[in-house]
Amino acid sequence: MNKPNSEKIKIPFLMTFIGSVLLLIMILLPYASAKDDYKEYLKSDPKNYYVSEIKMTNASAVNISMLEYSRIYAETARQGIYKEVSIICIVLISLFALFSLLALLMSLLKKATGIIIFDLLALAVFWLIHFDYADRGVLPTNSYGWGIANYLTYIVGIVVATGAVWLFVEKRKFKRLAKKQQENTIQE
Repeated sequence: MNKPNSEKIKIPFLMTFIGSVLLLIMILLPYASAKDDYKEYLKSDPKNYYVSEIKMTNASAVNISMLEYSRIYAETARQGIYKEVSIICIVLISLFALFSLLALLMSLLKKATGIIIFDLLALAVFWLIHFDYADRGVLPTNSYGWGIANYLTYIVGIVVATGAVWLFVEKRKFKRLAKKQQENTIQE
């Protein structure tokens, strides 16, 4: 009898594992990207500070990740500027990271239901972040547009969910086969 770690489970496991790792990496990829003239302006003076309090240079501000946004929001909260909004944004970004990490943990444990739950929670929080930024006019603007992380996160989330469903189906098939083999052994 095959082990549950058979070849049939390997592909959906890899889909969920790699997808969950990529979901975590989305925090580091550009969430906002500078546009046209503003991009050229930032590149023309790369060593000048975009946000001096967190030592973020213009070169770093060409593409801003969610992690960098959380640093900016932490500084604005520290200064008392839009403190409540800044804290909410930090909490949302942290929740996205937490749910992505938990999806990765569930993937390592091959717990399909857990993967689906935390993947969907991560995507829901990510959608809230997107909605909040769009609603408040943070993105898109004349200076910045959505970065690659805004689009890839949904694609990666769907891949993780698909892999988790596939993993769930393969594990159920294995359990049925094992039960059937056990019944046959008892009857003999």
